[in-house]
Amino acid sequence: MTKVSEEIFSFISDHLRVEGIDPSLLQWERLGGDGSRRDFYRLRYGERSWVLLIEPHPPRDEKGVSENDSYLYVARHLRGKGLPVPKVYRADPERGLFLVEDLGDHHLQDEVLSRGRGDPKVREIYREVIDLLLRLQIEGARGFDLARTHNPPYDREFALRWESGYFLRGFVEGFLGLKVKEETRREIELAADQVARVPGGFFLHRDFQSRNIMLKEGKLHLIDFQGARLGPLAYDLASLLIDPYVELPEAFKEELFNYYLERLRESLPEQKEPFLRSYPYVALHRNMQILGTFGTLVKRGKNRFAPYIRPALRNMIRLLDEEPFKEFRSLRALVEEANEITETSPTSPRR
Repeated sequence: MTKVSEEIFSFISDHLRVEGIDPSLLQWERLGGDGSRRDFYRLRYGERSWVLLIEPHPPRDEKGVSENDSYLYVARHLRGKGLPVPKVYRADPERGLFLVEDLGDHHLQDEVLSRGRGDPKVREIYREVIDLLLRLQIEGARGFDLARTHNPPYDREFALRWESGYFLRGFVEGFLGLKVKEETRREIELAADQVARVPGGFFLHRDFQSRNIMLKEGKLHLIDFQGARLGPLAYDLASLLIDPYVELPEAFKEELFNYYLERLRESLPEQKEPFLRSYPYVALHRNMQILGTFGTLVKRGKNRFAPYIRPALRNMIRLLDEEPFKEFRSLRALVEEANEITETSPTSPRR
């Protein structure tokens, strides 16, 4: 064994031996992550299994808090609220080692693509997801200590740097190789001004999409929540509805949007109008964040994300068709140009 593998073996042994399991008899299976730097392994012992998460060198913020600290805090916070996230059996954030509950391999994306987007069961599941989302947004915000995470609040500065800014840096300039016009930047700043007026203070997962919602024995579970923070209600719903991994039909998205609105009216009636005003601007920023991420990952050689760029662009064009963005001509022209470029060169369009 190498020094690292001995360290990992010792970490898992401390938990498994308490349960009477000889860790030397485990079967190891490497799992594929998405865009994360983290490594995942499934550890099997007969009918039992666990997942080992490894992230040894996460960056720290000015408070000294790392992404590993965020993961552990958010996992325990949400589980303490009775929300369905994996149980953490053992954790060592300093060394970047976590032994957690195995939720299987079946994502919501798999369910949608196997059954079909119009399947009645899919419609039922998505309503359950929206019910869970509102619980997450309301219950998750209670007692949530942002200072114990690596994540800044969702505000104008954050949106400009890590959503619209990420879109411009990672997708437009870095991936497409295009120059950004000043008029485009001005339009994006106008949209960010509207984000600044959005009521925040709700729990925000920040990647609430079909790859991060698991189905195990018919029950929903959430993963990849280490980026959680406080922010607007609209963000995670937008993440779900404009999800490029499944590209839901427009009529279905409208149905789900209205269902969320009904449930919101029941739970937080005073938030209905602010939510409706904010949704287009928050959704646009989420869409830009998606494209910034995909552009960055594909440029790094992770071409499995390339097929989702054009669905994300189609979503953005539809968003820009909405009334608040009728005057955003420069941004609209940029997105249409990106759509044309990626039609012919989906993985290496940089000029």
